[in-house]
Amino acid sequence: MGHVRQKAWCVRLRSQGSDRVIGSGVLIDGDKVLTCAHVLADRTSPVIVDFPGTEGAAGSTATVVNGCWIPPRGEDRGDVVLLRLHRPPPGRLSAPLLRAAVARGTRVRLCGYADPVRDARGVELTATAGPPSGERVRLDPHSPRLPRRGLSGGPVLDTDDPSGVLGIVVTRYFESVGPEPPVIAHMIPVETIARYLPDVRSCISGPPGVDPRLVPSAASGRTGDPGYAERLAAWLGGRHPSPVYVTEVERGSARDRTLQRALALADRELSADAPAVTSADPAGTVPPVGSLDLAVDARGATADEVAARVAGRMNLKEPDPARARERLRAGRVPLTVAVLGVNEAAEPERLLALCGEFAELGCRLLLVFHGSDTRVDQATEEDLALRHRMGVLAERLDALDGRLRRLAPARVRLAGVEPPDDAVTDLHLNLSLLRHAHRTGKDAAPGWARTAQDRLKRLERRTRRAERDADTAEEAARKGYERRAELRGELRTYRQLAARHGRIEDVELDGVYRAAHEALHRGRFEAESAGKAVAGYVDAVRRVLGWPPEERAGQEEPREYGGPGEHREPGEHGEAEEER
Repeated sequence: MGHVRQKAWCVRLRSQGSDRVIGSGVLIDGDKVLTCAHVLADRTSPVIVDFPGTEGAAGSTATVVNGCWIPPRGEDRGDVVLLRLHRPPPGRLSAPLLRAAVARGTRVRLCGYADPVRDARGVELTATAGPPSGERVRLDPHSPRLPRRGLSGGPVLDTDDPSGVLGIVVTRYFESVGPEPPVIAHMIPVETIARYLPDVRSCISGPPGVDPRLVPSAASGRTGDPGYAERLAAWLGGRHPSPVYVTEVERGSARDRTLQRALALADRELSADAPAVTSADPAGTVPPVGSLDLAVDARGATADEVAARVAGRMNLKEPDPARARERLRAGRVPLTVAVLGVNEAAEPERLLALCGEFAELGCRLLLVFHGSDTRVDQATEEDLALRHRMGVLAERLDALDGRLRRLAPARVRLAGVEPPDDAVTDLHLNLSLLRHAHRTGKDAAPGWARTAQDRLKRLERRTRRAERDADTAEEAARKGYERRAELRGELRTYRQLAARHGRIEDVELDGVYRAAHEALHRGRFEAESAGKAVAGYVDAVRRVLGWPPEERAGQEEPREYGGPGEHREPGEHGEAEEER
């Protein structure tokens, strides 16, 4: 957790009555502050806004802008407010609000002014975006603890320089659990804010989630085909097993209207302009808000232009379409993307090849072919789904690689820790061979697709087995480290006990001690043999002190002479303990 890098538009909110910090916020359009509604006592009470990043700027009272109070609605909806400053700071400052798809795994920064550091520079910490949670996105802070008050309403920034504001923070504490109550942090994305507060749209940059050419029809969409609406809602909501949905739609048809309706309701920003369907239509036909990251109209577009659209939505800021495509290939694309008019693109075959790349990089794809006589090849859908599965498997193997790297020291230090290194190496090799065969020979032999499916299923089964073996190795490492620490503490305690009684140079004890010390500090730790060696030393100490050997050392007797956490006595040969 660090200090806020001074941003003049990042502000602090204080209660007018008690002067305590109640939240943070972002200054927009010079005289308005965006923050969470829950930090205010009510919609009528004024608050004090400070400007720590503007030297010499006095604080100002602020009140809610008419029509811009959206209190929390349940656990994951609403909770935004726009305040108007009575004495704005100089310079007409405005935070750079940015539309972007904040995909799972994206690194972000959280800023704010917590109550304990009201007179300091504020706090800044990093976090990783988790999955969507209703209208919000879950955040997993890298810091083990968050400020207990004041962070809500502060900006969530991307990692670019200069930074863009992707949303605002909202936190919730659970006071009843443990001495350090846990905190849940979420982000309210800029597009959700724009949905509730249209007044801020003029301050937002970045491409929208739904292609502008699709907005008029999306906003006016209505259910024309209930069965199709249920299938779309299930797929967008992640309740359909396939990561790829290929569909044929005739323009102007009932199915087309149903599709446009689904796009509007799934987009964070457009859903406000869509018809009020949630009360009139079955719940199963309504996709979750935020379940669509991008909808592209591919009519007349090249594959590189579509790639640039995806890159822009991921906030890559790459104007060159070819370079944008290369940057996308270098990472993950964990987005849900609808591509409309695939067959009407400038180069449909290259666009489908691009979609295959996206599928393999983790993208869920809704591909729409337009026209009443368009024949969608089922093999295309199966092939894209296969590539998505290969990409998911590659990601799982990469995660296994990370686990094996973390287990490598334990494998050297502890007996019984056997990570599945060879199995994972073999899985990488076989997946590479399968991918190569897919790229070079999928059309060479009849039945290749079925063969590839079978090979992939076997690799997935073997990967699950390797993941279970990694679980076993991690548990063995945990138990091994704990047992080693326990035995080291017991040995140290009795060594100190012998020293306190003038037995540190006892020849008999020294030989037994060295054997136990070697078992705990040299080579691989083996719990059974090390336990016997320590027990031998414990029994020897008890014998020379006149304690009966059959009574195993309890904690109460030796603890008065120094516990495991205390310093080592001289005579331990100057050897530092091996660190975990």
